[in-house]
Amino acid sequence: MIVKERKLLENTGWLLVLQAVNILLPFVTVPYVTRVFGADLYGVFSIALNWITYFQLVVEYGFNLSATKKVVEARTSDEYDSLVTAVVVARLALVVLCFAVVLVLGLVSAASGEQLSCMLVLFSMLVGIALQLNWLFQGLQDMKMITIATASARALSVVLIFLLINNQGQLALYSFLYSITYLASGILTHILAWRRHGIRLRKPSLHNMFREMRDGTPIFLSSAAGKIIGNVGVTVLGAYQPAAVVGAYAAVLKIPQMASLMFTPIGQALYPRVNEERLKSKAAAAKLVIKFGGPVTALFAVMLAVIVVLREPLVSFLFGREYLTAADALIPLSAWVLFGIANNFLGVQLLIPFGHQGLYSALMIADSALALALNVLLGSSFGAIGVASAIAVSEMVLTVLLVIVLVMVVRSDRRTRRKGR
Repeated sequence: MIVKERKLLENTGWLLVLQAVNILLPFVTVPYVTRVFGADLYGVFSIALNWITYFQLVVEYGFNLSATKKVVEARTSDEYDSLVTAVVVARLALVVLCFAVVLVLGLVSAASGEQLSCMLVLFSMLVGIALQLNWLFQGLQDMKMITIATASARALSVVLIFLLINNQGQLALYSFLYSITYLASGILTHILAWRRHGIRLRKPSLHNMFREMRDGTPIFLSSAAGKIIGNVGVTVLGAYQPAAVVGAYAAVLKIPQMASLMFTPIGQALYPRVNEERLKSKAAAAKLVIKFGGPVTALFAVMLAVIVVLREPLVSFLFGREYLTAADALIPLSAWVLFGIANNFLGVQLLIPFGHQGLYSALMIADSALALALNVLLGSSFGAIGVASAIAVSEMVLTVLLVIVLVMVVRSDRRTRRKGR
């Protein structure tokens, strides 16, 4: 058990490094390229990348959780090969579907010119995401080499951007250099899967592909709902409030989002271990979640409390005094992050491994509908503090619902065991 806990902590550390690489390295080039291209052209690239980000959600399709769970359960090389093949082929099929959508956008002139060109070049990013096997190594709890490979690919992209990008006519080249990171790391993960674990692609099976897509659908829907909850505030403010309010809220929102991203590797490292324990018993899985969930939640609660207390000097230092109008929004936004962490332990770490991913997805969709309604209601009247409060309330409601559902699941399991005796 001690060895497994040490392995969990080691993988958490490597996932934290990977998250830091994914967050920090892309920003190294931003001050440079914004000056090379200017606000207009960089805006064109940003719009194109925003579209690709939505397509990324489609291509990932929840496999990062559903397939990771199956990696933990797999026992033979044939099972690993079949799973990897099914997920990769399914993702590549989704890339083709997204590409067709982009062509339609081009035909109806919804995207044109340099924006369309950037989108088409950035599609190599989606191919890379489809090929990536991070979920496989997460399930195998072997994140060290993946982190090193990803960091190497990111560093290569940064160096090439500084070396090759020097004038405004290179927007398409910049788009390619930005996306080559994903393509390179995707190829590297397959090499590592083969060299370290003997796992390789086989002849695809349509049955296996559709089975994985079916199993990933609830996670995909809940992930999409989570994205909506986090981003809907900016959209609502844009419809009801002046641009200055939107800008101040969007800037301040980055602080709690960064805190949330800091938690992501912890959840990713814990998830395969919980599924491993769940194979023994649900009680063992729950014990592991409680063991790590309590201290982690407390640590983030302290960090978020410090952010709330120091919100005004923090916002002034990071963004400037003109953004202080949205500083108080950090109070409900910090609560939103804390409830979100609690919901990860209750939903992703317990409800999904216990086999109730469909129920979790339904709760997430209902919560996103509540968040949207509250955002419109409060955002139109109270601005930034209104939309921040809206997502905090919706996340709190989700926490209560998850606790109620888990209590019902535990009671149902007890009744089943009694009948079995």
